[in-house]
This record gives sequence, C-alpha cells and structure tokens, in this order.
Amino acid sequence: MCSKGAFALEAKEIFKLAEPSVVVVLAADAKGEKNNFGSGVLIAALDIVTSCKVVEGAADIVVTQGSALRKARLQFEDKERDLCQLHIEDALPEGRPATVAASSNNVDSGQDLFAISAPRGMERTINRTMVSGLRATPGASARLIQIDAQLSGPSSGGGVFDQNAKLVGIITAQYVQSDGATFAVPVDWIAEMAKRRPDRLLAAAAPVAPAAIATAQLAQAEALPAWMPGVGDRWKYRMTYGKQGVGTVNVEISDVHAKTATERITYDRSKGFVKERRVEVGFNPSRFQSLASLPGGYQLMDLAPYADADTDFRAGQSWKDVPGQFAPQGGSNTKTANSKVTVLAKETVRVPAGEFKAWKVESISESIYAINQFFVVKCTYWYAPEIKRTVKMYLHFRAETDAYTSSQTYELISFEQGK
Repeated sequence: MCSKGAFALEAKEIFKLAEPSVVVVLAADAKGEKNNFGSGVLIAALDIVTSCKVVEGAADIVVTQGSALRKARLQFEDKERDLCQLHIEDALPEGRPATVAASSNNVDSGQDLFAISAPRGMERTINRTMVSGLRATPGASARLIQIDAQLSGPSSGGGVFDQNAKLVGIITAQYVQSDGATFAVPVDWIAEMAKRRPDRLLAAAAPVAPAAIATAQLAQAEALPAWMPGVGDRWKYRMTYGKQGVGTVNVEISDVHAKTATERITYDRSKGFVKERRVEVGFNPSRFQSLASLPGGYQLMDLAPYADADTDFRAGQSWKDVPGQFAPQGGSNTKTANSKVTVLAKETVRVPAGEFKAWKVESISESIYAINQFFVVKCTYWYAPEIKRTVKMYLHFRAETDAYTSSQTYELISFEQGK
C-alpha cells in the first residue's frame, strides 16, 4: 500500500488536532482547603497523564473539559520522573486521545514545538516554543526536553506537540532551574510507568496486594480502545496484478505497543517468505509506512492502515508533501517522493469479505524519476470504520511516456480477531 522533514502543519491545524486531548486537572486535600490547578493529556479515552506535582497529596481529583466534569483516581505514579496517570470512569464528550509519538528521541535542538495546556484553569492555551536542549538523565535512554517558553506552574501536566501534532512530552515543574527554563518529560516514559513502579499501582487508598496489581495491569492492557488492532488479529487479502490474480497476502499482528503495532506479513505463493514491520496506529497522514516488498516484485504500500473509527473524515480534506518510499518496478530500487493526499468521498465498496461503507482516500505523487524515466504514482485506500484495517488498497504506476504501467489491488477476503 502506498518520512519526516517536509511535512509540517500550521499552528492552527496543530491546535485543532491536539487541543481536544488537553484537560484541566483540579486536586484538593482531605479538608478541601488546598486546591491545585494543573493540566493533563488524554492518552486513551479514560486515561490521562499529568505531572505528579499537580496531584501530590490530593484526596480528591477532578478533571474538566469545557462544561464536562469527571471524578478521577490515581492509577500509576512515578514521582521520581514526575509522571502520574489518572483514570476516569466515563469518557469526556469532546475529548480525543493525543496521537503519541513512537519516541521523543527524534526531537532535535532548535526544532519548533507547541505547548498546549490549561494555565490557572484557562483552557485552550497554545504556546509556540523551541527545543533549547536535550538533557540526559541517569538510567534512561530518552532525554528531558528543554524548551524556551517560560510557562506558569499550572501549565504542568500539559502536552508538548511536534509539527505533526504528535505528543512528544509532558510539561513538568520538577526540573525547574534558576534560569526559569521549562522542561518536558519524554513520552517514552509513559509506557514505562507500570513496569518501573508496579508497587505504586493505585486503585484505592488501601495497600494493593501483588495479585491485585497483576489484575489491574491486565485491565489496563485490556482498556485499549476497541478499534485498535490486537495481538493475533489477522487479515487475508486477495492480490491482483492488472487483472490477474497473483495470490493472497496475510497480515497478522504480533505485538502492540502504545500507538504502534508489529505486523507479520506472509505471501501464500512464497512459503518461506516472512516480513515484519512496525506501523503507526491511527489516521495521521504525515508519512507513508515502511514499504513491504513482496516476492515477484509486488509491494504493500500503506499510508495509515489502522484508522480510528471516530476519525473525522471529510470529503475535500487534503494534505500536501506527504513523504514515502516507492518502487516503480518493484524490488529494492526504492525512491523517496512526496504525495498529495485527499479524502474523496464516502462510498459503498464490495470486496470478497463483504460490503462496507468506506471512506475513499487517494494519494498522488508526480515525477518520480527511476529507470531513466519519470513516473506518476496513485494510491487509493478504502477505510471502513467497522473493520480494524483498510478493506481495499489500489496502487498504480504509470510512466509519463506511457511506455510502462502497472497496477496492484488488495481486497479483503477475511478478518479473524485474536483471542
């Protein structure tokens, strides 16, 4: 099915995409006399990450977004790194989990970032900032992100987003220095909270037995949104080259971590062939996924195969300069080029697995120079909200001289959910 530098959103687009993930956190002591205001970021429909400084010593925690209010409880806390995770029982109507970057290690000094928080309980606050430096911490490969914006204390727990609206850090007050520098802890640490501090897994004020900890950790894993792929989920596609059937391709999930999944790809006409690759989960067309070359010169080129069922698709939406790797004549002779991606319409599409209501999304890349000629590449994807992966993909190469054309189509035959 049809990489980072050329694509960047405008500040207003970043705000539109990221702001629904930012909430206000209010914490009070047992007497209701001490109240802390801070910020938090939704990382799942019912889970919020914030600075531990915001909820320190709190007997009562409330999360608000607009007019919606939810009671929250402390679920994980890692005071050493100033990261705490809260849990609410009912989703916020306007809330939308942040798209979390796979790692903050791709952030560079001098790079523009955007801090979105709720200082003093005021929602919808964005600050353009820049990475001043990256600071190593003992025992961690990911580094603290130092930014040049001087943010107020109640901004603690807010999110720092990159130019693709992906969450890369959580604002912290713990590492403040005399020069007033602001720091964000890397998103890499979010996934490490449960492993580092299982003894601080909190479901209530009472001590938690080891068995209860294991149960709570299992519940946390099972709390992933239902639309996300799970380990063992398997899709089978009929592959057609031109009008000729050329076999079936199987895609199986072998691992899911945060917002990425590991796929195991096999091809029935090449029994020994196995390809594993990691892909991003969710619809965020900042780049194509890694090209999967198949025996026979075929290729699987994905834009964003696993789209959230609640993705706000709208006909006419478009994104420019989306980078990806293409192989006009298959094999390993790949070329990097940018594409324009457009949401065309919602339509009914029929594949061997059945009939689906799907959003049709098309990407076009022009003037790819390979094999001594220029190529135009068109990729089309059909996203069906009721299935966890695209139900149909179409890839077409055409030489500008019309001397060479090729097309490949992948149509869903079956889907099996992992146990």
